[in-house]
Amino acid sequence: MRLERLTLTDFRNYSRCVWKPAAALAVFTGENGSGKTNLLEAVSLLAPGRGLRSAPPSHLLRNGSTRWGVASHLLTRTGPLELATGSAPQGQGKRIFQLDGNTVRSQAQVAASFDCVWLTPQMERLFGETASGRRRFLDRLVMGVIPDHARQMAAHERSVYSRNRLLTNGPTVADSAHLAWLEAVEHSISRHAVAATAARMAFVERMNRSSFTTPEFPRSLLQLECRIAERLAASPALEVEDWLRGQLHASRPQDRERGTTGYGAHRSDFSLHDALSGREAALSSSGQQKIMLVGLILAHAQLVAEARNDPPVILLDEPLVHLDERHRHALLDTLQALDTTTLLTGTEAAEFSFLQGTAEFNRIRQGQLLPA
Repeated sequence: MRLERLTLTDFRNYSRCVWKPAAALAVFTGENGSGKTNLLEAVSLLAPGRGLRSAPPSHLLRNGSTRWGVASHLLTRTGPLELATGSAPQGQGKRIFQLDGNTVRSQAQVAASFDCVWLTPQMERLFGETASGRRRFLDRLVMGVIPDHARQMAAHERSVYSRNRLLTNGPTVADSAHLAWLEAVEHSISRHAVAATAARMAFVERMNRSSFTTPEFPRSLLQLECRIAERLAASPALEVEDWLRGQLHASRPQDRERGTTGYGAHRSDFSLHDALSGREAALSSSGQQKIMLVGLILAHAQLVAEARNDPPVILLDEPLVHLDERHRHALLDTLQALDTTTLLTGTEAAEFSFLQGTAEFNRIRQGQLLPA
């Protein structure tokens, strides 16, 4: 996977930026607020989902602009690919994708063509915050190995949103048409929730069997925490769908009162443990959590490469923070061995001196890309 050209138009603090990478590894340095993370976010938005900041499209616009865009030219295992995303022509805050100039209707088409994975300083708090952030992180990894997971999750989210509206805004007196529509939506939630959970389970199993390990980044084990997964481990998928539909039907009064849906793939969580000691990431130090997350990202890149013959593009925002010198060198050594585009950021180029002669160095200042 090679990123050969990246074009940003009215994106965040970039009015117009065209970058043609000169090496697989690229380092971007600059002061805080200069636009380093913005550039990584632009690349992350080429993949399905809401990017590394999970920002709404309206937040991506440069001040004073009405539309934004990110375009790329990629070299993949099947040949060159033009991939772009940005504001829809009709506006209204909508976002579209284009593959080779054609607008695509399903994010699964994008997931099958391009994948990227990222690590940001905010993710170092992944195991001390809410489950929603961990789910988004896990689903991003799953999509890299099982592209159809993007379609299943998108359909599941639409169905959950529809159910919440039907419960909240529905008639107080039973109405046959309303009940029929509610049952149809719950059927959709059950079907997509079971498919999405099965994909998560398959991914976790493959990751836990991964052969990737180094002395500096030992293997970590994922554990899915999910009522649907517990059922799937012991029962056929159709039986689990029936069970889930029953739970959704029975919980309508409580869900109507809360305005939420209490059962589904959006209620799952996962934990991460060191394979040797069994130590949980949530109980680890900041440095230990960083080592576990970096190891997970590197193992995932290897797994994607094996599954799709293309490793994902890797985006590492401030990756050397909380790593001692030994782990910094080990990370940079491993990244050099991966045959994919990898973008790294930091405040000072000296932190990445080990990559001089191998990586391309750029400096960012107020949304302008300059030679280091």
